Amino acid sequence: MATLLFVFPLLVWYRYSGQIASSGGLYAFVEAATGPGLARIQAGFWIFSYFLYLVYTVPFIVYDLLPVVFPQTTHYRLLLDVSLALLITAVMLSPLIVALSLTALMAGFQLVLALVLAAISLAYLGVPADSFVGHGNLAPVLQGAGRSSSLYICASLPLFLGGEVRGGGRAIRQGIAWAFAAVAALAVIAVFPLANAKDSVINSVIPGASLAEAFSGKGFGVLVGLGVAVSVAGLIIVEFIALSRLLSAIFKRPSRLMVVVISVLFLAASFTSLLNPQGAYSLLLKPSLIALWISQVLVVAVYPWFVRHYRNVLAGDVALAAAASLVMLIGLYAALTSSSGT
Repeated sequence: MATLLFVFPLLVWYRYSGQIASSGGLYAFVEAATGPGLARIQAGFWIFSYFLYLVYTVPFIVYDLLPVVFPQTTHYRLLLDVSLALLITAVMLSPLIVALSLTALMAGFQLVLALVLAAISLAYLGVPADSFVGHGNLAPVLQGAGRSSSLYICASLPLFLGGEVRGGGRAIRQGIAWAFAAVAALAVIAVFPLANAKDSVINSVIPGASLAEAFSGKGFGVLVGLGVAVSVAGLIIVEFIALSRLLSAIFKRPSRLMVVVISVLFLAASFTSLLNPQGAYSLLLKPSLIALWISQVLVVAVYPWFVRHYRNVLAGDVALAAAASLVMLIGLYAALTSSSGT
C-alpha cells in the first residue's frame, strides 16, 4: 500500500520531467508552474532541510549505526566523526566522475546485500499467510502505509542532474521509473517474511543486520550493518550533489563553486556539532523533516498550474495533484506530531 501511494507524487515528477530537465530539479518545476517567487520559497525550505541532513547524518552514522556492528568504535567516535566529515568533503571536491563512480559502487554493494538478505529471509522465514492479512483497524493501517510511503522521498534527488545527464529529461524519467520499480519490488518482497520474524529482530536498531546474524552468522550480520552505514553515507553524497546543482541554478554560478561553498559550510557545521554530536540528530531531525515536507507539498500542489501552460487542465490533473499532496501532507503531519520527527 505504501508503494502504491507513492506512485502519485512519482507520477507528478515524471510528468514535470517530460518538459523540464534542469539542474534546478524541483525548484525548476515550481518556477515553471508559478514563477520564481514561490519557487525560491520552495527551494529555501528544500535547501534548509537537506543541509541539516548533511550535518546530523554524520554523527548518526558514527554514534548510532556503527556501534551496533562494531562496538569497539565507541572508543573512537570523535575521530570517526571528524574523519567521515573530511572524507565526504574530499569526495565532493574530487572530479564529479569520482563521486558518481563511488556512489555507483556503494549502490551496487547495497543491492547485492539486499538481494542476498531477501533470499535468506525467504528461505528461513517463508512467506506466511499472515503477511497477506490485515491486522488492526483500517485507519491505523492506512496511516502506517502513508508514513512508510515517505521512505521513497529521496527518489527526487536524481532530478537535480537533469541539466547534465546524457539524454536529459528522457533519461531522468526512465531512470526514476526503473529504479522505483526495482526498489519497490525488492522492498515488498523483503517485507513478506517479516511476519514470521521475532519482535526482538523487528525492533532492533538495524533489523536487517539482526536477521542476517540470526540465519547466516555474525559475519554476514556485520556486513549487512556495514551496508546500512554505507547506504546512509552514499545518500549524503547524492544530496551534496543535488544541493550544489540547485544552488548553481538559483545563483547562476558554476556548480563547482557551489560544491566548494557547501563544503566549507558543511565542515563548519559538522565541527560545531561536535559540541554535542549525540544530540545533533535529535535536535536537527525534526526541523529538517518539516522543511522537507513543506518543500515537497509545494512541488506537487502547483502541478495543475504547470499543466495549464501546455494544455487545458483536466480533472485527472487536479486529482493527481491532490493525491500527491495528500501523501506529502501525511509526511508533514508525521514530522509535526512525532517527538523525534521520524
